[in-house]
Amino acid sequence: MTRASAYSQLLAKAGAERSYLLSKGQLRRLAECKSLSELISQLRGSPYEHLLRDAGHPSAAVLQRVFKEELVRVCDKMMDSSPKQIRGFLKNYLRYLEIENLEILIKMKSIGIPSDSLLSMLNLSIEEIFKMRERFIQAAKARDVTAAIEVFKDTIYGPILSEGLTRYRETGSTRFFDFSLDRAYHDDLLGSIELLPRGDREAALLLAGLKVDAFNIVTAIRSKFLEYPPHLIFWAITRRFYRLSEGQIRSIVSSSDVNSALDHVRGSFYGRFLASHENVEELITDFERKINYFILRNINKKRIVEPFTIATPLDVILKKEVEIKNLILISSGIEFGWKSENIASILL
Repeated sequence: MTRASAYSQLLAKAGAERSYLLSKGQLRRLAECKSLSELISQLRGSPYEHLLRDAGHPSAAVLQRVFKEELVRVCDKMMDSSPKQIRGFLKNYLRYLEIENLEILIKMKSIGIPSDSLLSMLNLSIEEIFKMRERFIQAAKARDVTAAIEVFKDTIYGPILSEGLTRYRETGSTRFFDFSLDRAYHDDLLGSIELLPRGDREAALLLAGLKVDAFNIVTAIRSKFLEYPPHLIFWAITRRFYRLSEGQIRSIVSSSDVNSALDHVRGSFYGRFLASHENVEELITDFERKINYFILRNINKKRIVEPFTIATPLDVILKKEVEIKNLILISSGIEFGWKSENIASILL
């Protein structure tokens, strides 16, 4: 089978999904809504309409779960329409949504949140893709963190969660689960490129490589700000890198303070994405935004030039992710009573 025939179904469905995406003008108009009810009304005629039909007068949290359900629908559709050879990488990329579920589950379990409330915080629709829905329900009902983790012992997360559990028992902190899960996710994402057909690796590496390097930089900078020791930072970052050398990573992690670490980042490929900000969190948010925009722009270019590659489904998935993030920002801003111009100013 030729690439053209293998991708024919995907190209048609990807084109349809791109046509459903909300424009910048539509998003700005949504930011002008005075209430969440008005936001729901303005989303009539969009792919969100049927999901919001019975929403009534919900909170921003309820709307955000609906938005994520639509993201999962699109991702699932892109995977089902893709050639089998690239589905593994797409699934590995989407595991970040399951990682989020695990991290929320463990944090909430550690402070004794009731199972019903905990389950309402999870994006269980993604578990239809990973076939883990019942495990998460079982884990939410478990008596404590240890019992919840036991539910996942025979999954790919077993060894990772076991590593975090050892540190949790020593310190009582759930942050070590986050460190282990996030590091394993990014390592696996970069490693899964090797299983792709040669013609798909460049586009996949553009996404995974930049995501992995950005993760390592952000982890190191934030850890420096929190005054974590170097050995803990080295434990939290990946073992593979893309446009960062091992020496550059070592210099960033071993720096004496945040400013010194940032100087090392500025001397790397990623210096172009760093700008001055009043505090570290604003700097990190801006850095991540610029990295993601760079990835999206270049994946889109790749998709136009080489449509019969993994760039086609990645382009749709990344654009849908941005749309969902914008809708979450809009719904949160409306609920908090922000001015429309302030909401519009933070849209991606």
